[in-house]
Amino acid sequence: MKDKNEVSALLGVCVIPQIITEIKEHYDNQEETAIKEFYKSQLYDKLKNPATGLWHLSPKTLAQMFLTEVKSGIIEFPEEQS
Repeated sequence: MKDKNEVSALLGVCVIPQIITEIKEHYDNQEETAIKEFYKSQLYDKLKNPATGLWHLSPKTLAQMFLTEVKSGIIEFPEEQS
């Protein structure tokens, strides 16, 4: 497992910008709104915790999880594939 600093760096540089790109259409391309809403989400709280392992999912998958959370209030975790 990666430590918290490694995960934070990975999220901040690689993952979160791609998630925002994926979700900002949902916010009429208002990037600032998309960023604020993402950082307020339950998904973000779980994502920043290295123990959840969510950091290894693709930005596209994480964006879909976020949009599901916005619509239903529930985070749906993807099934593991072998």
